[in-house]
Amino acid sequence: MTEKNFNNESFFHSIYLNAPINEVYKLIASSGGLQKWFMGKADYTDSSGNIRPSEHTAQKDDTFSWHWLEKDLSINGKVLEASTNEKFSFTFGTTFEVTISVKEDNWRTLLTLTQNYAKDAMKNDFAHINCCTCWVFFLTNLKSVIEHGNDLRETLADDESLVNR
Repeated sequence: MTEKNFNNESFFHSIYLNAPINEVYKLIASSGGLQKWFMGKADYTDSSGNIRPSEHTAQKDDTFSWHWLEKDLSINGKVLEASTNEKFSFTFGTTFEVTISVKEDNWRTLLTLTQNYAKDAMKNDFAHINCCTCWVFFLTNLKSVIEHGNDLRETLADDESLVNR
């Protein structure tokens, strides 16, 4: 992102991951995958009310419940699109929609995350900028986890000023 393409409506971040596309997709679209780099607790529930096993990827119209690691912060939402090894989209609170696309590029996977305001959502500049910043850390953490097996999230200190908290 640069000053020229930053705006208060949407943003995107891209990152190359040295991993096969199917491994990357599983980390972004399954509850077990998310818990390795993003959420402390994640559940996807299908349209029949059954919680998906943690190793199964979510499907379109599943609902979810996520809770951040070591924080009193939870979010519920809905899966908007789930195209295996291509795209995963979901609501992010009532304000945003996030789309994560993945594609093979030689021997690596290019992941691009785009976040924009949901239709008719009330604009919140602080939330927009906060998400923009936080996604940088979490995508970096995804790279660390998938390439080196190291989770960079802080779990011991209760200090909101830490960038990895």
